Amino acid sequence: MIRKCLLTNCALIVLVLILSGCAAGEEEKKIDGLSELGAISVISREKGSGTGNVFAENLDIYDDETKVDLTKEDCQIANSSDEVVDMVASDPSAIGYVSEGSIGDTEKQIHRLTVSKDVLNRSFCLAYSGKLSEVEQEFITYIRSEGQKIVEKNYETVKKPMTFLSARPAGHITVGGSSSMAGLLQELADAYSEINPNAEIEVSATDSSEGLTGVVFGTYDLGMVSRDLKDYESELLESIPIARDVIVVIVNKENPLEKISVKDLKEIYTGEITQWQELGQ
Repeated sequence: MIRKCLLTNCALIVLVLILSGCAAGEEEKKIDGLSELGAISVISREKGSGTGNVFAENLDIYDDETKVDLTKEDCQIANSSDEVVDMVASDPSAIGYVSEGSIGDTEKQIHRLTVSKDVLNRSFCLAYSGKLSEVEQEFITYIRSEGQKIVEKNYETVKKPMTFLSARPAGHITVGGSSSMAGLLQELADAYSEINPNAEIEVSATDSSEGLTGVVFGTYDLGMVSRDLKDYESELLESIPIARDVIVVIVNKENPLEKISVKDLKEIYTGEITQWQELGQ
């Protein structure tokens, strides 16, 4: 009987030690400084943003049938990648998402989170309606040949960079749409204009939806769209991919978090997770 009691007591001690070890392990998983950030300040993009559309669809927070974005209604709205960066840099509790190419080597107070799965890739496309003019066609040919050297500095190329020779057609091209693409298109336009001084190219940053609408109504010759065209859009317009981009998730430099799961990211943007300390385990 005494031996049985001793064995039982030993078993209880071992169990207590195991549970204590588990608890200690759980404590070790906590991230110092995360709970002090308090409520999560969620930053999203404006309606019509290609970046916002891809982010919502790829995280499965977009209803294809009803065309409703399920992102929480009380999040802050930014109208460009630069604005997202500024908002996150000024708020230790903020989280946002931007085009990878738009942050570059910024010295602002942000850092990117590693997302557990590679789900935030998207295309940069130029959309057009009808037949391209000679100068429009050559500009696109330049972008998809020698212009890929410019693309590869911050993005993934869609074609192998090749030598380009211009016939120097004259003409004016209006390009408008995605603010995420505007910087890249301006750089491409400037480089092409040096090769073909007869071309005049005007680039305007709005958003992907306005880029498409502008092409339909003739405001723009080429629309910048930071996503693939949807089926109903493809019935009206043609599109040509010029680069591949990654949407990155960013937080303030004071945030100690280094990585995040797709599940947690989705729950933050749908409002199921509202406090930073909920990610501290």
